[in-house]
Amino acid sequence: MKQSSYVDEEGRYHAVLLPNGTGEGDATKGLPLGPPSLEDLGLPEEVEIRLHNQLFSRRIFTAKDVRKRRIDVFGALQSAFKVDTERIVQIYLAQEVKSNARRPGFKPLPTPPVAAPIKRRTRRR
Repeated sequence: MKQSSYVDEEGRYHAVLLPNGTGEGDATKGLPLGPPSLEDLGLPEEVEIRLHNQLFSRRIFTAKDVRKRRIDVFGALQSAFKVDTERIVQIYLAQEVKSNARRPGFKPLPTPPVAAPIKRRTRRR
């Protein structure tokens, strides 16, 4: 058996097992590895798909994976909601500008730059 993957109609990535000699085009017929459906969480579909794909990208497919790698599950949640956090910040900033624009002589503060990702140092041998 070999591992393969495919993307469904909604954009979710799925990992599957295929018999040796089976083409990648048959991945939708493969034995599912994961991630499982997250529909029971009751999240908006957009968020559910982002979380599903974050779990896929971290190769968190089974209950065993979840138990051993809770920190990665937390990271998947953070990444899935990062977009929503930025939207919320923008809403607050826009509301602040609207509220303060009514004050005479008000000058809005510049929008702070988005933090750059932290680069990890690698050891030289």
